[in-house]
Amino acid sequence: MTEHTPEKLKLKRAFAEVVKGAGGVEASAGFCRVGKSVLSDQSRPESESFPAIDVVADLEPLARNRPGWPHITRELAGQLGFALVKLPEALPDGADLLILLGGLGQSFGQVSSEVCDALSDGRVQPPEATRIRALLRQQIEIAVRMDAVLAAIEGGDA
Repeated sequence: MTEHTPEKLKLKRAFAEVVKGAGGVEASAGFCRVGKSVLSDQSRPESESFPAIDVVADLEPLARNRPGWPHITRELAGQLGFALVKLPEALPDGADLLILLGGLGQSFGQVSSEVCDALSDGRVQPPEATRIRALLRQQIEIAVRMDAVLAAIEGGDA
């Protein structure tokens, strides 16, 4: 047996989360082309077997209520050096640009203030980093919504 790298073990854990989120191996087998024994094997860290991309595509959407979703897509993106950001489900229209711009500015101010507060003692502590990252993710989401509006305007969709 080949020893798995830490990255491959993370993919195994991500797949196991997807299977749990889809209702377990028995339920998951009903949503994809492989059976429960194969799914179980592909979820085990010591197994050499990994799921095919079509199996991932069938199951990952079913795990959307599980924290960390989309598990495999997020893990793969991270391993390739990308951050995954969900696109807006309903596209705001061009009139929302000023609201989004205001939200972006307010969010930037909050992030800046938190960073300055955290650095007041010369070092950012883990709880401070957690709080700042949450604010930063909100800022990124606003920026992505704003980008979607501008892309629609650019493409003539708005």
